[in-house]
Amino acid sequence: MPIVTMENAGSLTDDQKTQLIKKLTNAVVEVTGKPASAVYVRLDEVKRENFGVGGKQLG
Repeated sequence: MPIVTMENAGSLTDDQKTQLIKKLTNAVVEVTGKPASAVYVRLDEVKRENFGVGGKQLG
């Protein structure tokens, strides 16, 4: 069973989550040939202040 985990700095809307789950699942199905029912998608929303890029905090 494929498991896809995506971390995002900040919050996502319910519509964005729905779209991501569908599109990530479809990509895994297309590439691996596994059935969609076997694909698990996990979306983790992390506060922006817990991320840093280029030595600087995002939040």
